[in-house]
Amino acid sequence: MQSAERITEPMKRVNGTLTPVDWDTAIRDIGSELRTVRAAGGPSSIGLYLGDEVQRSTRTLIRSLAFGVGTGTPHIFSEQCLGAGPRLWATEEMIGHPAPLLSDLGRAHYVLLLSGEQRDLGWGPMAPGMAHEAWIEHSRKTKGTKVIVADPRATEFAESMDQHLPIRPGTEPYLLLGMLATIVRSGWYDAQFIKDYTRNFDQLEAVLAPWTVERAAEICGIDAPLLSGISLKFSRAAMAVVHPARQSFQNAAGALGAWAWMALHTVTANVLRPGGLYENKGTFDLFPVLTQFPTDKAPKTSAGQHPLLWLQAPATALSKEILDGPVRALVTVNGNPLGKLPSPSTTRQALHKLDLLVHIGRAEDDTAKEADWVLPAAHPWEQANLGLHDNAILPFHGAVWSAALVPPRNRAKPEEQILAELYQAFRPGLLHSVWGRHLRITAQLIARADLTEWEHKAFSWSDALNFAQAPEGRRRIHLGDSDRSTWRPSTADGKINLLPDAIREVIQHTPTPSINGVALRTAQPIDRAPDEAHREERSQTLVARVHPDLGPKEGDRFQIKTPHGVCVATAIHDEKLRSDVVDLPFITGTDALELLDPNGHDPWTGTPTSDGIAAEITDA
Repeated sequence: MQSAERITEPMKRVNGTLTPVDWDTAIRDIGSELRTVRAAGGPSSIGLYLGDEVQRSTRTLIRSLAFGVGTGTPHIFSEQCLGAGPRLWATEEMIGHPAPLLSDLGRAHYVLLLSGEQRDLGWGPMAPGMAHEAWIEHSRKTKGTKVIVADPRATEFAESMDQHLPIRPGTEPYLLLGMLATIVRSGWYDAQFIKDYTRNFDQLEAVLAPWTVERAAEICGIDAPLLSGISLKFSRAAMAVVHPARQSFQNAAGALGAWAWMALHTVTANVLRPGGLYENKGTFDLFPVLTQFPTDKAPKTSAGQHPLLWLQAPATALSKEILDGPVRALVTVNGNPLGKLPSPSTTRQALHKLDLLVHIGRAEDDTAKEADWVLPAAHPWEQANLGLHDNAILPFHGAVWSAALVPPRNRAKPEEQILAELYQAFRPGLLHSVWGRHLRITAQLIARADLTEWEHKAFSWSDALNFAQAPEGRRRIHLGDSDRSTWRPSTADGKINLLPDAIREVIQHTPTPSINGVALRTAQPIDRAPDEAHREERSQTLVARVHPDLGPKEGDRFQIKTPHGVCVATAIHDEKLRSDVVDLPFITGTDALELLDPNGHDPWTGTPTSDGIAAEITDA
């Protein structure tokens, strides 16, 4: 919170330099400029970019979506495509709505983890908290739970579990596809569950026929008998679960992998149940809400390629919508497209084409340095919040409410307050919108309302809770026991569709990766700090982990080249890494992002191809 890189006062770019201004001036002038852009180009000329952190704050997310829908634009870009997006898309195709399914790691008897970095990086966007390892260890001791870790590197965590699978980077989808095909072909599925709760299983075997265990194992770089054995044990376990990491589907087969993940749990009766995948209903039952925003009925971005998932387009569509589309003004909320998206040079070119760039955030990051206006956002500890989603680490059904622990630094404000003030100054009105009238009216109300009052009303409607009696500081609001066995597909027949039309298209068009040469891994984060201002200080030198047998000597500078770009890194030897991998841990805004294809994201979820790209290495 006290970082030297904290943004603490509003700033306007004057003659190329960001100059401090007062809040009233900033809000008034930005509102006026937004009106000018909208008058010239219509509502689609306004864009909103939401960073990953927005998804973790109920107030900020609700206000952001209301701001975007209220402006009438379909261009609400989100970084969820860098994490949970593919899984949300796959669940919507199969069960009818984008359910944030969670891994019941504490009860499973067989666990496959698609990463070995949980101790350092956490358990992913849908698994808050760090209690999962303790739960797993308890299960291993009390009921003999087996834990398999698939990762190109034999991390300390992986070595402490029962088995390590040294797969190639970016091949997680093919590992799951191989398991699914093997289980279906061998008859190791749950026939009664499939009969009662699914459809299209009869077509699944034919679709999976090309995917022999040998082919999948070869792509992953592991032995076929090993993959077959894991498939058998997974299918025979009383409760089994595959837990993906944030970056597990940031590859050329991300959409395919998310489907295989969901289908694998379905055919083994481990989907939407205790000990496998379960649907956490939230503080309120979100089922009726989630079913009201089907992706196929949502507006599309101007390119017509990406429908909105949870009202949000993938962040990777941003540059195209500016360079080739209508977007002329962009408001970023705790997002840094220059530091997160492939090919920063393309993103910078797009941002320079804008008539207006407004950055709401805490850190003086790459995007803030390009912005016309910079507005200081409060740290999470500096603002009150009520988590309307259940916390997965709590053993009961409840919410967590907290007041601000410390006052905002200098002149910083909560993001939701900044957005409310901007919306008041912008005054977009109800006309000329891509959204339906009911959504526009609701968005207008939420975009300007006192969210604290709305939260209190919602709780009074559901549980007659008296917030006046709530103590100061952090409070857990107990709403009863959490029922992890409750699930409800929203498909027309109430069954899980194992093979939707969109999935057939995915299977048909997903390319088979190269299995020769050096593979690049860039999606693995370097740490789990919320933003650049709160990460540990580090050298500006780009460092790559390589096995000693790969060639570069310890400390040598060497060149990494892909079909999309070149960068130079310093070698650090790591004998626990596969010998055909160059591991460039993700660091915001580095030259490593230039190695990625700016258009290399799948057309179904917009997820970028960050892992598994073929690379060449030479002396610098």
